[in-house]
Order: sequence, then structure tokens, then C-alpha cells
Amino acid sequence: MNRMKFISVLFLLFFFTEVFAQQDLLTIQQAVSHAIEKNPEINQMRAVLQQKENEWRTLTGIEAPEISYFEEGMNSAETKPFEERRLSVSQTIDFPLTTMYRLKANEKEKQALEYRIKAYENEVKCTVKRHYVEVLYALYYQKLSENQHRLAEELYTATYSRFETGMGNGMDLTKAELQHAEAQNQLDDAEQVLHMARYSLFNAMGLPTDEQKYSIQFMDSLRTTDIDIQQIQALAQLEEQPLYLSALREYEAEQNRVKEARSNILPDLRFNLYKQNYGDGFNYNGFELGLSIPIWLPFEQKGKIEMAKAREVEIEWKQKGIELDMKMQIEHAWHSYKTSKSTIERYRQTIRKKAENLHELSLKAYRLGEIDLLNLINSQQIYLSSQKQYLTALRDYYLQLVALEKFLDQELVY
Repeated sequence: MNRMKFISVLFLLFFFTEVFAQQDLLTIQQAVSHAIEKNPEINQMRAVLQQKENEWRTLTGIEAPEISYFEEGMNSAETKPFEERRLSVSQTIDFPLTTMYRLKANEKEKQALEYRIKAYENEVKCTVKRHYVEVLYALYYQKLSENQHRLAEELYTATYSRFETGMGNGMDLTKAELQHAEAQNQLDDAEQVLHMARYSLFNAMGLPTDEQKYSIQFMDSLRTTDIDIQQIQALAQLEEQPLYLSALREYEAEQNRVKEARSNILPDLRFNLYKQNYGDGFNYNGFELGLSIPIWLPFEQKGKIEMAKAREVEIEWKQKGIELDMKMQIEHAWHSYKTSKSTIERYRQTIRKKAENLHELSLKAYRLGEIDLLNLINSQQIYLSSQKQYLTALRDYYLQLVALEKFLDQELVY
């Protein structure tokens, strides 16, 4: 019975340990979602978008109606105290064509802002994923440093054993002590790299300081989608990029602004409906139509036209700059991805096994007195250097896939 209780307690401890571990696990998807939800710039842009979505109500060109009361020919000395009384309602509106172009420009600006938000969300996603990759790199770099520290301890033990048996000398023992001290320094440096990577990720996520706990755990590995240059050429179409589409909608908005400015040479309209009283009640009706004459066209309207045309040229050049920058980013990310992928495959197929074998044989040979300390240290350096190169290539591989995600409408790292 006591044994069953003991087993039950162990099971509950294991269960709650697993639950708390899962609660503290921060996945890359959770990090991205939190960052996009809490990012100040994105939320500001969303608020601006909400303003833009309701702005059209203020751009209809329909002013508030004016209600007026009018009396004419008033004379208290006469039996007829007035000649006319009038009750009128006046309404002024912009020329319909002007209003149409203004509303079209507003709609294009709204679409441009929507694409800009999408582009910024992609940028935030890329930034958070990049920092998450750096955290995983720091974790594995720490493990690699621990392995280097362990090898340095083995080297010191082997050297000290040879020294005790008279097969070694004090110089070799001093070199082994130096190797051990350097390995300890690298281990401390790896811990600092991990702390910096963690806080950089938390900052990119916008995680409150009271939630930045040491108990937060990270995924052991990331999954990727393998792609080739044909897929990039097919998917990374310039016309599909949110930032480019945003600039395109801005350009179209300015085209409508130019048309709106030019249409201002057309007269605005004013309507006036009124009831008239000539002494026997409001039995008569009146109607008035007015047109505004743009006699100041060379000054006000021509200035607006030229400003809109200059803005149109500005957006056109902005599009060209976006196109060149995207082309450079895609090419750089692709070639870096290809290079790191080749390094990873070469390490897995050839280098890893040979480096491990060389290290084991060298350590065994040194203990038997077949090689000197310098050869053993060289074999260790080759072994550790190959692991570092592989780890660096693996980090670059993920980073370049994350960079390519900005231009492809699919998840490459998850």
C-alpha cells in the first residue's frame, strides 16, 4: 500500500512538472503572435486605418444645410408691416466629379495603408523569428562550449597522468591548464551570449519585464520547408509584395488627387429652397441655384495641381527604390541560404564522422605516448572548429529562410 502511494506521488510530481514545463514553453509561433498583437507601431497603424475607413464620410463635399429667416420692407408706420417674409433652406455641394475623385483617392490610400500594415507585420515576424533563431543558436553554442570544456578537462587529465608517470613534462601540463582556462572563458562567454539573445527576443516581442522569466523554455529545434530557386522566382513576384502594392496604391491615390485638383475648375453648386409670405401666409415657393466661379484658378487650384503631380512623381520613384531593394534582399538571402545549406550537408555526410574519429584516435594515441600534446590539441581544434562551422551554418540557414519568408506567402521556418 505504501509502495502504491509512493508511486502515485511520483506520478503526480512528474505530471505537474510536465504541465508547468509546457506552460513555460515559448514556441516560435507564440513569440510571433505576441509580437504582432502587442507591437506599438502596428497598433498605431491599425488605429490610423480605422480613421481612414471612416474618413470618407467627411469627404462627400456636402456641407451642413443652412436654415435662414428673412424679412423685407419692414415699416411699423404702415398698415402692412412688411413686404415679404421668407423661410429658406440652403445646401452647398462640391461638383460631383470632384467628390468622386476625392473618394477614390481616399479608398486607394486606405488600401495602401492595409498593405503597409501587412508589410510591417511581415517585418516584425521576420525580426522575432530571427531573434528566436539566435536564442536557439546561443543554447547550442552553450552546449558546444560545455563540450569544449569537457574536452579540455580530459586533455588536462590525460596530460597530468602522463606527467605523474614521467612520460610528460611541465610544459605540456601548463599548456593543458591554459586550454582548460580558455575553455572556461568560452563557457562564460556562451552564457552571456544566451542572456543577450533571450532579452533581445523578449524586447522584439514586446514582452513586459515582469513576464521575462528565467523559467521560459524554448523549442529544441525548428522545422523548415525546403525550397529551390525556381520556387523563389515563381513566388517572389514583385507585384505581390505588400510594400510594393502599398506604393502602387499610393501612386493611384495621387493620380486621383491630380484629377480632383483639376476638377476644381468646375463650379461648386448651391441650392436654395424657400417659402415666401407676402402678407397672406407662406403660400408661395421659391428656388435658387448658384454656381461658384473659380476666378482664383491661377493661384489656389494650379498650386494644388502642381503639388499633386509632384507627389505622383515622388511615389513613382519610391516604387523603383522598393523594386531594387527587394531584388537585392532576395538575391542575398537566396545565395546565403544556398551556401549554408551546402555546408550543412557536407558536414553531415563527411566532416562530422571523420572529425569525431580523428579526435578519439588522437586522444587514445596521446595516452599511449604515440603522439605529442601539440598533435592532440590540433585534432581537438579541428573537431571543435568543424562543430562551430556547422552550428554557424545552421544558424545562417535558418536566418536566410526567415529573410525569404518576407517575400513568400508561406511559412518556411516554424
